[in-house]
Amino acid sequence: MVELDGVILRPKEKEYFLINKPKGSITTLYDPQGRITVMDFLKRKDLFPVGRLDKDTRGLLIITNDGELANRILHPRYEVERRYLVTVRGRIDKERIDILLQGINLDDGPARFDDIRLVKLESDRSILEVSLHEGRKRLIRRIFCTIGNPVLDLVRVKFGPVELGDLKEGKIRPLTKGEIESLKCL
Repeated sequence: MVELDGVILRPKEKEYFLINKPKGSITTLYDPQGRITVMDFLKRKDLFPVGRLDKDTRGLLIITNDGELANRILHPRYEVERRYLVTVRGRIDKERIDILLQGINLDDGPARFDDIRLVKLESDRSILEVSLHEGRKRLIRRIFCTIGNPVLDLVRVKFGPVELGDLKEGKIRPLTKGEIESLKCL
């Protein structure tokens, strides 16, 4: 028991949320330029986003006050999978998929996808599901740009065992007990 000036201090209860981050919002606690942040959707200042999604990326973002869990799922040592639905300009063929799985060199080191699945091939664009276990800045966009297929749309659909599902853009839901326990077991 901890007491301060006669008041018993109790540890704050841990909270865990999933937000479907809308395109155009930024992943920060506060923006001095006044742009919309993911925290504006919660209207609370006692939580923080786990990791980042760039301004133009939509999808799954975990928000919590559990720093220990956040560090665990972000630390490269644990290789937590991140899965995205990516729409790129142009047609992606098997040869390009093989290149992406083997890896390419970027200015900050080698990069490769753990898995790639072609979802839909159209005349002027390709939709793929890709997974990787690292979270370098704008990594997916840089990888596809390097092979000549710039990203048109990017949505994170899974982070470790947590899936976005059919949660609408800009909406928030608490993580289930099962999701929280799964994250703690990573």
